[in-house]
Amino acid sequence: MISLPESPRWRAGRGALPVCGFAIVLAVCCAAVRGEQTKVDVLKIGTSGSLAATSKDPAKEEAALDSLKSFIKEETGLDNTITHEKDWRALADKMAKGQMHLGVFQGYEFAWAVEKYAELKPLALAVNVYRYPVVYVVVKRDNQAKDFAGLKGQALALPGTGQRYLNMFVERQCLAHDLPPSKFFSKILEPDNVEDAMDDVVDGMVNAAVADRAALEAYKRRKPGRFNQLKELTHSPPLPPPLVAYYGTVLDKATLKRFEDGLLGASKKEKGQTTLTLFRLTGFEPPPSDFGKVLAETRKTFPPLPPKQ
Repeated sequence: MISLPESPRWRAGRGALPVCGFAIVLAVCCAAVRGEQTKVDVLKIGTSGSLAATSKDPAKEEAALDSLKSFIKEETGLDNTITHEKDWRALADKMAKGQMHLGVFQGYEFAWAVEKYAELKPLALAVNVYRYPVVYVVVKRDNQAKDFAGLKGQALALPGTGQRYLNMFVERQCLAHDLPPSKFFSKILEPDNVEDAMDDVVDGMVNAAVADRAALEAYKRRKPGRFNQLKELTHSPPLPPPLVAYYGTVLDKATLKRFEDGLLGASKKEKGQTTLTLFRLTGFEPPPSDFGKVLAETRKTFPPLPPKQ
């Protein structure tokens, strides 16, 4: 059986399945570039990957981005562009050169980036139920595997929800055994959501599935009988969540406060709630006092890989 820990005090809400979305993240903002305050005519936002719940349907992703751009324009009065950069390295470099006003990173990518770019600062953490996601690998209770190594040659369900920390954890577990995921597993299915992935394990279509804590709790509430047929094989340490960052320390206190108020109050406004729901988030939080420690532990456990050629 999967033993999920009791809810910590920072729990943000219930119900939504997690994704790497950033709906409200730029509700009220201003640029910080090259050590001096700059008037922004067009807000340039860079991302290290997709902002949508899933990038499997380009039309849906484009529609989601259009909605986000419209919302930013309405809330800030600023025209804006959202650009997918090659990777987190390219995004951090452009931010350091003042070519991007804001950047959206996976939490583990931000942990890597701040080692080289000390002036890269977190503005807000994108939270879905829990501040720090934990990745679980689960199997059916009668599966004989005792650890991740026991899954070699078996089939995996890796939900296509845009949660790239799921992929990162699986990849690192496979590389620890000197194989990429495509060679470690006999096949990898990508169901659209976590519930389908868990059902595939229970129904014997795959041997294992990956999900984070919030998604497992949602599955347990909806299908307790099926949930009890599963067991945890392994899990990750707490990971930093996706976040929005800026470069430099030039945001004046009044602007920073206005930005924080816009983000933290998003879930209390009707329009904010709608946009959060679109990207399946429960809210945003300021970086807590232990955030630096979590970043350091993430770098130690999951150091960056060399860039792909």
